[in-house]
Formats: sequence, C-alpha cells, structure tokens
Amino acid sequence: MFSGIGMIITRGIQGVKGADPEYFAIALATYYISVFLFSVRWKYILRGVGMEVPLGELFQANLAGLFMNNITPMSRGGGEFLRMLWVSKRSNVPMGISAVTVLYERILESVPVMFMTTIGILYFTSTQAILGLILGIAVVFIWIKWERFIEVTLRIFRVKVSEEDRARILALRNAHSVNLIGIAMSSAVWILDVTRLKLITLAFGLHISLVVIVFISVVNLILGIAAFTPGGIGVVEGGLVGAFTYVGLSPTIAVSVVVLERFISYVLGSVPGIIVLLTSGGREVWRALRSR
Repeated sequence: MFSGIGMIITRGIQGVKGADPEYFAIALATYYISVFLFSVRWKYILRGVGMEVPLGELFQANLAGLFMNNITPMSRGGGEFLRMLWVSKRSNVPMGISAVTVLYERILESVPVMFMTTIGILYFTSTQAILGLILGIAVVFIWIKWERFIEVTLRIFRVKVSEEDRARILALRNAHSVNLIGIAMSSAVWILDVTRLKLITLAFGLHISLVVIVFISVVNLILGIAAFTPGGIGVVEGGLVGAFTYVGLSPTIAVSVVVLERFISYVLGSVPGIIVLLTSGGREVWRALRSR
C-alpha cells in the first residue's frame, strides 16, 4: 500500500516537468498581483483611520507576513501579527490601530469568501453551507456589535489607544468608500486565486469547470486555516489531492497540480518575504515579534 502511494507521489512530482511554462509564469504573476492588491486594500483602510503609510511599505509588510504565515500554524497565525508590528515600528502607526485595520481586512474579505462558499455549495455538500452560515452570522454580529468588537480586540492585543484614535476606529464602519474599495480588492484577490488555480490545471492540459475550481479554492482556504502544521504542510497538500481526486482527477495528476500550486504559494511566496526581512529593516520587526 505504502509503496503504491510512494509511486503515485513520485510520478506526480515527475509530472510537474511536463507543465506548460507559459501558464506557470502567468499563474505566478497572479500570485504577486494578489499581494499588491492586498497592500492597496490595507492602505485605504489605514487611510480610513487617518493613517498614511507608503504603499511600498505595506507591500513589503505583506511579503514578510506571507513568509511568516508559511512557518507558523493555521495559515495566517504569525503573519498577521508581524504586519501589525511592521506598520507600528516602521510607520509609527499605533499598535491598536494597526491591529484593528488588519482584523477589519478579514471582515471585508468575508464578503467574497461567503460568495465563493455559496458557489462551492452548488457542487459539494451541506458542510460548507454550515460553514458559510456560521461565517455570515459572525460577520453580522461583529457589524452590529462593532464597538464591543473593538474593545475586545484592543484587550486581546493588550494595547491602549487615545480617545481620538478610538473615535477613528469606531468611525471606520461608516467609511463607505473605504469599505467599497476593500470589498472590491478582496473580491479581485479571490478572483485571481481562482484564476491561478485554473491556470495551473491548464498547464497540465486539464479543462476543469469554474465551479469545481471555486470549490477547490474554498477547500484550500479551509485547509489553510484549520491546519496546525507550519504553513499547513502535509495537511493542505493531502487535502487538496483528495479534493482533486474527488472531482475526477487521477491521483498522479492531482499530485502534480498540487505540487505546482504549493511551489508557487509556499516556496516562491516565501522567498521574497525572507529577502524583505533580511534587507529592508525587517529584522527589527522580527526581533520585536519574537520578544512578544
């Protein structure tokens, strides 16, 4: 049994060599465009609370955060905290404000995530319907209890803010232009994520329906959040291979697709973050992160 699994994995890895390099290059480009759009979204949210931070600084913070995500459990565990510290240390943004803006990104991102989950429901089972319902209820509850949510957030991160900064944070919910831009950027990023996965399958000559690709993307998101290994290593790969075989791919081809996707999102997604931490003052933020 184990020898058979090992043979499938070996053949799958070898199959990556047959991938179309043009599709691979475009898929890689969509990944870094997504990182840039994340930075644009963050800039507008920070602007919504009266903080101007250079876009290049936010782009570097996001790259460093992606590297941190890939070496800490539960996908966005360490990366989010590093981003908070980054803008606080390097751009003099109060820690309370940086923490709230990062969390606010997740709230805005939930809109396209719920939409994608709904599409996934059309293909899969009621399990995702339950997850989507829970997520929707959580977002509505936070929106209604916004002031209480801010108080809890500040307490969790053990930070104090002035009354002026607190007023800015509370007013963020009513900043309609910021919210529209944030949701638009979040939606664009998820469209690019789906596009990247589609391009990777096309690199192997596969023509998989868009609904199935969306379903796989939602599975990827859930696996990344739920995995307790650094960067989801092992859990994400195994789950994605299982999802691809469920929708009809052979185990060997499924392994090839997943290896190429993870090479982009995990390996090539981590390298720029390491470079940023080593060359752009990120070591100071890293030391601050370790001290906490």
